[in-house]
Amino acid sequence: MLFVYPPTIDWGWMKQRPQQIMSGLAARGHTVYFCNKTRREAAVETLAPGLHLVHDHDAWLQGQWPAIRDRSAEPSVVWVTLPGLAPTIHRYGASLTVYDCVDEFPEWLRDEHPLAEMADVIFCTAERIRQRLRRRYPGRRTELVRNAYDTAMGLHSRPSAPLAKPPDLPNHPGPWIGYIGAWAPWVDEALLRRLARSLPEADILIVGPEFGRKYARDPKLHFLGLKPHAELPLYMDWCSLFLIPFRPNGVTLATNPVKAYEYLATGKPVIATDLPECRRMAPFVDCAGNHGEFLRLTASRLQDAGDRAARTAYALQHTWAHRASEVEEVLAGIAARR
Repeated sequence: MLFVYPPTIDWGWMKQRPQQIMSGLAARGHTVYFCNKTRREAAVETLAPGLHLVHDHDAWLQGQWPAIRDRSAEPSVVWVTLPGLAPTIHRYGASLTVYDCVDEFPEWLRDEHPLAEMADVIFCTAERIRQRLRRRYPGRRTELVRNAYDTAMGLHSRPSAPLAKPPDLPNHPGPWIGYIGAWAPWVDEALLRRLARSLPEADILIVGPEFGRKYARDPKLHFLGLKPHAELPLYMDWCSLFLIPFRPNGVTLATNPVKAYEYLATGKPVIATDLPECRRMAPFVDCAGNHGEFLRLTASRLQDAGDRAARTAYALQHTWAHRASEVEEVLAGIAARR
């Protein structure tokens, strides 16, 4: 098949589900054009066999895309994650339209109806989202395809001892507790501060960009900013366990955290707040119903990490290669019935 992902995010900004799904489809022999949100005059860049990065979207859409689409013997698919793009989808003239519902941001939901109604299939990342979509759009096909682990990160096969210390990692004699991800409004800062005070020997390492809020000021919270995806294992090597410290709200209760799979691939303990999708990962993820339990679980896992091999095995059963295969099977069935 021939896939196009319209401008939504930049390829190099926090490797997420769109980049992973598109990479996985290209690896399975499909042709993919990922269109960067940031526009500049530049030729289409080939990132891997079958995987192309479009920089000058409008020029490419008007000039090259029609010929690419019309010459292809395979169905063309426009893969959309941002509902606000619905009015532009007709410009691609694709055989199939996919709506991949990845988050429950209220501002996205306001624009969702037109895209959902035109989609040939709706994929989603969490059971809570699937239930909502089926209630709201009972006539539309909805498929649950959760997030996954990127084996190219190599987190499942890292040496037992950390490699060379990254130069910006502070000197700290005790254990590091890691949070890898955006410093977003739904991260429970009060919980992290309380956790840090309860464990005098441990500090918390936060690797990710500011997203809708400024970094906190706390001597036991260390913010290293956004890092290239390929460099994340260098920091994760130094962590003794990992956190998903999300406050419950409409977004987080419907999230299937990519970071959970990446954390689990290391074999190290993962402590999460009481999120439905994390509960589904038990016993590999430890979920806490309140702040006190979160602190107790973290302290316990620092003393006894538990079954590392089982966590890694779980991550390897849920990879992006698996997800690309699931997507391919659904789309092939739809195309065959056309």
